[in-house]
Amino acid sequence: MPAKKALSSLLALALFVLLIIWLASGDFLASETTAPEQSIQNKTNELMRVETQWVEAKAFNPVETLQGQLQPWQQVNLLAETSGRVTQLFAKEGQQVKQGSKLLQLAEDNRPAQLARLRAERASRAADLKAAERLQATNLVSENELLRLKSSLLQIDADLKAAELDLANTRPQAPFDGLLEKRHVELGEFVQAGKPLFTLLNINQLKAIAQIPQQKVASIQEDQPVTLELLDGRELTGKITLIASLANASTRTYQLEALVDNPKQLRLAGASVTLAIQRASLPAHYLSLARLSLDTQGRLGVKHVNDQQQVVFTPVELLSSDTNGAWLGGLPEKIQLITLGGGFVEPGDKVLPVLQESR
Repeated sequence: MPAKKALSSLLALALFVLLIIWLASGDFLASETTAPEQSIQNKTNELMRVETQWVEAKAFNPVETLQGQLQPWQQVNLLAETSGRVTQLFAKEGQQVKQGSKLLQLAEDNRPAQLARLRAERASRAADLKAAERLQATNLVSENELLRLKSSLLQIDADLKAAELDLANTRPQAPFDGLLEKRHVELGEFVQAGKPLFTLLNINQLKAIAQIPQQKVASIQEDQPVTLELLDGRELTGKITLIASLANASTRTYQLEALVDNPKQLRLAGASVTLAIQRASLPAHYLSLARLSLDTQGRLGVKHVNDQQQVVFTPVELLSSDTNGAWLGGLPEKIQLITLGGGFVEPGDKVLPVLQESR
């Protein structure tokens, strides 16, 4: 019996201890259920802290970069203007020629004799007209006869000029100072009118041709200076001479031409070239690329804080960039830029800006 009483006492003691533990755990759980609610309420009332920095716009001198090609300032294929056999060649490929210099000789054949006949015929008709004009004073020649003689003289004058031109065309000349790039005929060859004889280039000056996008053409003007960089790193200078008024139907770009001096006649015609055109200065911000973000519409911009401590997203225009940052247009002259924490706030959110010193 004493043993059973002892066991009952132990069981009672154990139940009492468990009751105390259960009551204590109830108080503890009650305190936990109220504490998080207070914590959430505190976090709701607390503003998001973001680091900011004041930045101001600076003068930016934008450079418009275009890809183009160099071409001769003048290029022409000289064509035969009469037919004949090539009897002499006065120039060879790669030779410099002066304007008006004779390039080759075609056989004259009977052209001089035909020209002499026409000149004699003209002299005869001119004499007939002069005699008729003297007789008209005495009414011995009718008005119709006089008109016929004048018409006949005009006709022979036209035939004479055509014969003189045909004879001159047997001696084609260079239309400008240049380089004979290619000869298309050989000695003794018979050529017909319209056949190519020579390709003549003027490379004392070069023409750089490029295409400029329609949204940028308004910022470029004729006579603006331009710097041209060749693939080997050499640089040339020139000025814009032409901006097309009609856009290309397929690319919607405008053709741009620039004149470049080439007094040493370097072999550059046909080479690729990069054109750098200096545009007018404008205010812009130079920021780290890490400051850029996209809005829900996919526009590129930056986040900053306004006077009401609200987050503002302003779209920007990327003017130029390098490995350190980018020049951006479209921002107010002075902004409180979010430098840290911008990824956790959205436009319209009210924040607590913590101003940092400019770096």
